[in-house]
Amino acid sequence: MVLGERRPGDAGLPEDLTSDLQQWAAVATSIAGAPILPEQRDIVSRRGRQLAGRVSDALGRPVEYVDPLTGGRERVVGRSQTGPIPLPRTAPSEPTPWETGLPVAAFFAVLAAIGDVALSRAFGEAFGLLWIPANLLVVGGLAPSLWLARRQRFWRWIALGVAAGLAAAWVVLLLGEFLT
Repeated sequence: MVLGERRPGDAGLPEDLTSDLQQWAAVATSIAGAPILPEQRDIVSRRGRQLAGRVSDALGRPVEYVDPLTGGRERVVGRSQTGPIPLPRTAPSEPTPWETGLPVAAFFAVLAAIGDVALSRAFGEAFGLLWIPANLLVVGGLAPSLWLARRQRFWRWIALGVAAGLAAAWVVLLLGEFLT
């Protein structure tokens, strides 16, 4: 962000924004040229875009943001003019580990399917068709955790396996209910 390019009629920046800009500039300057992780570079760039949005709001006009780490330039319009600044789309930093993830998912699919079928059958023998709402409660209780785990590198495979296992268990249970 180039702050030296002021136009006639531009309002002064608030003290807290000036302080935030100075802190961010100190961090960006200290890591420029140093070997850093892509996530760290993204954090510094995202913070710069956020501050550029605040500057745009304070000045009441779009500003040009120059990323000090990549040299990229982009026009930033403040939130009061457009809404929140979107995060940039980035490609995954490493390839998806299919050869290790799928066996983990398969193991947990089998484990979840066997466990769900065994518990539902036992519940069904004791209480009849009440296994259906009980199993819906199990699936409904696990769904939020599985949904949150899908974004974690290793846990996504476990979540995929458990979800597939529960789906397979439902198929087995419903076929068993209607075919017998």
